[in-house]
Amino acid sequence: MVQKFDKPFSGKGTKKSIKADIIILGCTLPGIVTAHKLKRRFGNTMDIVVLDLVGPQRSASKCNVAFQALDDETDKENNPDSQDDTTRQLVNNVAKYYLAKYAKEFSIPLPEVIITPEKVRSPLSKLFQHRNGQTVECAKDFHDFDYLSFVERFEMRQYQTLLDQSMKNLFQTRADTKYERMRLHYYDQTTMEKHICDALLFSTSREIMRNTVRLVCGAPASSVSVLFYLHQCHRTCGARNHLDGDNTKFREKLLGYCRKRLANKLQQSIADITLSAKSITEIRTYSDEQVVLETMKGETNYVCNLLAMALRPDQLNTIQVEGQLLSEQQADLTGSMKPGRAKKFAIQYEENFWRKQGYSGDILSIRGPIIWAMEKPRMSGTGSSERYFSLIGYLKVRDDNIDSQEAVIEQLIKLFGDEAATPVSYKERDVADLFIPRCGDFVALKTMTRDSTPKYLEWGALDIFADGDVAAALEAGHTAYLNLLTCLRPQAMTFEDLSTAEWPIVLNEKPLKRWLAHINVISTMHFVVFTAALCIGVRLLRSYIRKS
Repeated sequence: MVQKFDKPFSGKGTKKSIKADIIILGCTLPGIVTAHKLKRRFGNTMDIVVLDLVGPQRSASKCNVAFQALDDETDKENNPDSQDDTTRQLVNNVAKYYLAKYAKEFSIPLPEVIITPEKVRSPLSKLFQHRNGQTVECAKDFHDFDYLSFVERFEMRQYQTLLDQSMKNLFQTRADTKYERMRLHYYDQTTMEKHICDALLFSTSREIMRNTVRLVCGAPASSVSVLFYLHQCHRTCGARNHLDGDNTKFREKLLGYCRKRLANKLQQSIADITLSAKSITEIRTYSDEQVVLETMKGETNYVCNLLAMALRPDQLNTIQVEGQLLSEQQADLTGSMKPGRAKKFAIQYEENFWRKQGYSGDILSIRGPIIWAMEKPRMSGTGSSERYFSLIGYLKVRDDNIDSQEAVIEQLIKLFGDEAATPVSYKERDVADLFIPRCGDFVALKTMTRDSTPKYLEWGALDIFADGDVAAALEAGHTAYLNLLTCLRPQAMTFEDLSTAEWPIVLNEKPLKRWLAHINVISTMHFVVFTAALCIGVRLLRSYIRKS
């Protein structure tokens, strides 16, 4: 039972206070996952409170639409065996695994169009648009790069191989040596923009990779470190297929299917332990035993033994936190994180003219404003049919807030002809994407959020995901739960708790494959120039020796 009492704290007068064993500060997705797991484990034997801060919120991402269903989706919802099969099928991907785990727990069907898009491929052609507006049809997936010239295709495929090899080298179990630390530091300090420019020669190849980084991270390549990007690739077990089969994250950000349903179920689960609170002004310790959350004068304070921080990094800027709980380095780290931003659109037509022309509706463009799009899928279990046909996707992010409707329609006319000139409706919305750590800060951020022995404050539930990565938010909440469990009652931890958090490490490839991955157009040109210079030098030396 949560205790309410009147008690003075550190000479600041008497205020009404609520005391609990654990307080989760913030009603974000990682926070409510942590609270849900703790409540399920301990029930009424432990006092757990979730504080939902009352105040201005970031605008929720909209443009999430309802869809027509496939008949087998309803069967999945009512068939636990089907859910078990889905979970087993997805264990090769840590991101999809967490979605499948929590979807199974709440009996939420996972549409194939989101969770396994590679299984619902259309036989129709896709469209790629160059910067000059020229379009190329591609019958295969975008990541095959058949729409590029031979040399561009070679360097793009080699670059994907290089990223895959680098990812495997970084995220495998190995000894903590000086060399490994230096390599980790290099990847953390280097931006994706520099990495792309050092490895790719052609402008088309560079623009494709910049768009991919923007889609994956919600930020330009110039502000994303190589280590941060490779970590996103690691969560999907590869860097190659983001534009096609491994784009679950892209589709979920567009549709909001899993986030909306999981968040509703989780909030219902913890509704009885959730309290609305005024803005927190200060967080401090008391008697070296408890954490006190101070509110405005006259409002209720909150006291706990352990505090799980489930706020967004930008919300910490308005709270004064004691140095014992948040060091200067940690404050600088969280304060420097920038919120990622994506922009999505949905446009409806009376006729499905793109399919009549032999196109699937999949678009990849380095010209813009559309940079990636697909035909809106039909997923609901109602059996109803939609009146209109839609294209949905992502737009280039602009600093101004000018509507892109005219530019989008103009681009679609160039792709599909005059039939695209008369849409029924058009909407575009901003998406709150991942918070991006400053280059050089990602290792420190992972150390901060993965610390398994919190004394007062647990950072594992820090909401650095927003609407950008639902699976990562679920994983963060589960990690925070394990950290709190380790601190409070380690004997209560089960094999399921541990096995969920321990993901198989991807083994490294053979040394020859690692070496071949570094071959690209630029390195080949360097080799040719070096070899030519060496040959010329040898000939000049021989000529000099003969003359002398």
